Amino acid sequence: MRLTASGVFLFALSLVALTACGDEVTKVTQVTEVKQVPITMVSSEKDLPDCGEDINGSFVITKDKQKVFVCYSEKWYTLNAVDGSSEGKAGADGKNGTNGTNGKNGTNGKDGSDGEDGVSCMGVAFESGDSTGFKIVCGTDTLGVILNGKDGVDGADGNNGRHGLVPGLAKKLAKRMKRGINSMAFYSPGESFKGFNDEEMVSDWGYDESSIRNKLRKSDFKMIADKGFDHIRLVVQWDVHFVGDSSKCNIDPEYMKQVRWAVENTNAAGMIAVVDEHNLVFEMKPGVDFKGNGYTYAQVAPCEKAIYRQIIEEMKDVSPDSFVVELPNEPSVDAFITAEQWNNLVDSLIQIIHGVDPARVIIVGSRNYYSRDYLSELNLDNSDGLLMASFHYYEPYSFTMNCGANTALKFKDGKNVWDDTCGTELWEGTKTQMMTIYNDFEVAAQWSKTHGDIPIYLGEFGVREFVRDTTSSEKWLGAVVQIADHFGFATAVFSFDSDTHLYHIKKDKWDTYKLRALFDTKDKFVIADRPDLDTVSKTVLLEDFGEDFPISRLSSELGNVEKWEFSSNCKDDPDCKVVVTSNESGTNIESTTLASVTTENGHTDDGLYMKFVADAPKGVNPYFMLQVNFVPYTGRSPTYLDFSDMKAVSFYAKGQGRIRVVLLTAYSDSIATAEGSDWNAGFNVEYALNDDWTQYVLWSDALIPEKNSVLEKKGGEWDKAKDRVYKIVIKQGVDVVSEEKSIVEWYLDDVTIYGMDLQNFQ
Repeated sequence: MRLTASGVFLFALSLVALTACGDEVTKVTQVTEVKQVPITMVSSEKDLPDCGEDINGSFVITKDKQKVFVCYSEKWYTLNAVDGSSEGKAGADGKNGTNGTNGKNGTNGKDGSDGEDGVSCMGVAFESGDSTGFKIVCGTDTLGVILNGKDGVDGADGNNGRHGLVPGLAKKLAKRMKRGINSMAFYSPGESFKGFNDEEMVSDWGYDESSIRNKLRKSDFKMIADKGFDHIRLVVQWDVHFVGDSSKCNIDPEYMKQVRWAVENTNAAGMIAVVDEHNLVFEMKPGVDFKGNGYTYAQVAPCEKAIYRQIIEEMKDVSPDSFVVELPNEPSVDAFITAEQWNNLVDSLIQIIHGVDPARVIIVGSRNYYSRDYLSELNLDNSDGLLMASFHYYEPYSFTMNCGANTALKFKDGKNVWDDTCGTELWEGTKTQMMTIYNDFEVAAQWSKTHGDIPIYLGEFGVREFVRDTTSSEKWLGAVVQIADHFGFATAVFSFDSDTHLYHIKKDKWDTYKLRALFDTKDKFVIADRPDLDTVSKTVLLEDFGEDFPISRLSSELGNVEKWEFSSNCKDDPDCKVVVTSNESGTNIESTTLASVTTENGHTDDGLYMKFVADAPKGVNPYFMLQVNFVPYTGRSPTYLDFSDMKAVSFYAKGQGRIRVVLLTAYSDSIATAEGSDWNAGFNVEYALNDDWTQYVLWSDALIPEKNSVLEKKGGEWDKAKDRVYKIVIKQGVDVVSEEKSIVEWYLDDVTIYGMDLQNFQ
């Protein structure tokens, strides 16, 4: 946001080797591609969780007998010699180490109970000479390694040891982080921070009356956990707490200690801690407009690297199950940092963090203030499953954040004041409003699906205090968390304090309607069951961009000549520059025929290729679109078709920017006419493209009015319009606006309608 474990055992074994099932330990001289694994503690063997695929390779130690178990192929195996000496040659006091001198006749292996399926598990020591650790082998599979602490010789506590890596840990944590809350106590605490305080942390950032400051007290952590929250996202500003030469970016040790205090208290209350740098270093200096502030990437990048090196060195001993580090919050746009620079910085910071702490889960957001649409810019290597991707959501902004024509509250005589219209907008939770959130979240879910199922973290969403209708706030918050839950996103509401607070510090009181929305919402959101497209018997191919194009494939099948048309509002405006190239060689479409937009590089055989470079002046919102009628006009009027049976429209696409698919109807045209609008808006779904061919599915129940149209303002619904449809339009997304240079690139192929066949169009 922009503003103007319990149950976990930290374990670093001093043993060089552990054996099980009577296996003899042999040392190895080279270990490749090993994964480090942490050990979790349970009370006794009967408390072991089910050994399923989701925890394969996990380690558990039992508190009562100090036995170590490994989950392998849906069965728990025990590692013996727990009480052996640091050399692992014999049992130190004989416990669990009978006949352990030569390691061949351990008691657990005599009856073969652990080896009935031919699998045994053992620890194989590194041949490093310094007892750095051992790898765990079950059968022929290496499941991971356990590294000893630097001071862990002869059973010391191993505090300086590295945690073991659990592949896929980010997914497991995302499930545990289902409902979180942000805190602004560490945001901009400049002059108010006098040194470490074990009782509370107070920011100098005020959010209500001048006497109230964002804060976290030691007692607040348990209070937050008791309300049902699973994690706290700690919003931290580091660059106001550098000591010495500021160019070295050395963090005040007392301030770092205070952040550590918050992490430990979060963990002690049974919650996961997320530490977020809020925002890119130097970006919040006075006068910053978030489009650049005089600092260059060359200045920012080294400082960010220094910050994260200090953070991870301080936090490396905190269990990976209890603490997640987040990279800089909400990087802006090209004027401050480009996509290439952001990806370079992200890669560098991940390397720094994992170089010190290879097991740590890291949260990464996108540019343009964590926009879901910019996730497609990220180049992430998540081969170890330790990354989460984050986006933030405050839409519609006019409801959640704005105040009439103002973008912030007015502060007068020590109080926030607003005019009569401020904060009066309602959010009623209509089907269209709910599906708008659903479609927005599906952008992130689709990106995750095409990028190895990287878990998604909705790190911020919330409603400012001046929204007067608490019922609207409750409905919006409830809709957001329910739809996030539907997609399996972890969530963190904004916030405990600040001007979106759920808790009133001065009144020592929670907003019960917000808590109810998060944990026990009244209005239940249910998405209709959607069939597998392969099971839909009726289909019709609208377009494959073959030899008949620009005559549509559907028209060819029906024996008529309805053609695709291209149009742009910039064609005759010399100040509105839209360069449209029709193929990879860069031919301008305005000097060629529409047929030239075909390309051999389609999804299957030929496809469409178009690239738009839009640079429009103030007041001109450029558009460019392809459109075709489903059936011929009769005279000067369209022929309407009943689309009630349509299940979905599917197409394959790749590229950059956004693409919008719109269906025009008599219903929507009549609303525009009645309101005197020259925009015959339709029902649409919008998609963010990426570099890989992806099948996009526009489900009929997801169709909503185009944004900022009269149809939207009047609450238009697809169910009222679906029986009189006449045209399909493919156009640019709403992100192409005046005064910003935009590049949109489409590869498009195989547009198919499901639930209808040729008879529906005759």
